[in-house]
Amino acid sequence: MKINAIRTEKEYDLALERVNAIFDAKPDTNESKELEELVTLIEKYEEIHYPIPEPNQDQ
Repeated sequence: MKINAIRTEKEYDLALERVNAIFDAKPDTNESKELEELVTLIEKYEEIHYPIPEPNQDQ
């Protein structure tokens, strides 16, 4: 699976499915490299679409 960017919820879901499928990839394999790339793309997508709010300092 070659993805350059995750732009839609469907692409996000497909990327998550692929990560689950190759999660136990052996180091230094094509699948482990793909896993690293997908995780990076997923993190970028989540930062934009599922931001974590800053903690409230008043509490």
